Amino acid sequence: MSLFELFNAIGLLSFAASGVYKGINKNLDLLGIVTLGFLTALGGGITRDLIVNRIPMAFTGYKDITITFLGIVFALLFYLKFRKDLSTKKVIKYFDAVGLAAFSVTGFIVGMESGINSFGVVLLGLITGTGGGLISDVLTGEIPFILKEDFYASCSIIGGVVFIFLEKLGFPVEITSFSTLLLILLVRILAIEKSWSLPRLGGNV
Repeated sequence: MSLFELFNAIGLLSFAASGVYKGINKNLDLLGIVTLGFLTALGGGITRDLIVNRIPMAFTGYKDITITFLGIVFALLFYLKFRKDLSTKKVIKYFDAVGLAAFSVTGFIVGMESGINSFGVVLLGLITGTGGGLISDVLTGEIPFILKEDFYASCSIIGGVVFIFLEKLGFPVEITSFSTLLLILLVRILAIEKSWSLPRLGGNV
């Protein structure tokens, strides 16, 4: 398994679970929950591939579909066993954190391999990391996470800048990718635990 495939699998599993718990939290039926799991997991990668003008991986084989399905099944079984002690809102944030980190890095890698500029690499990682969650939030009538969670998209952007910096210094892609993934995940978890936020301009206009 390549580095990209590993990070892609982590992202798919994490976002599949996140989508499942969003569906449960919104009291959707089983079909709605499963659909949300698939869209959350696959949305970011499909968007990424379309931007760099290639057929989405989800449409060229069954690996992504299978991994996503396994993530959905695991999330459902986990919920059924521990639902009395499970806070779905908290679980969503942590699965989203893992998915954000893993998928952001896949976006950075694809951007680098596609020969786009540094700005494009960072933006592609951001879109990959947040695209699926944005789709699921819109479908469930929520303000997208990327707009209301101050240190959500910011984590991906910080990771993208570090990824570019390490890549320019000549570090191997393995070290660059793992370091960036851990950084994004750490910053996002700290943001959740410490309730970090960016300055706001107020709600009155």
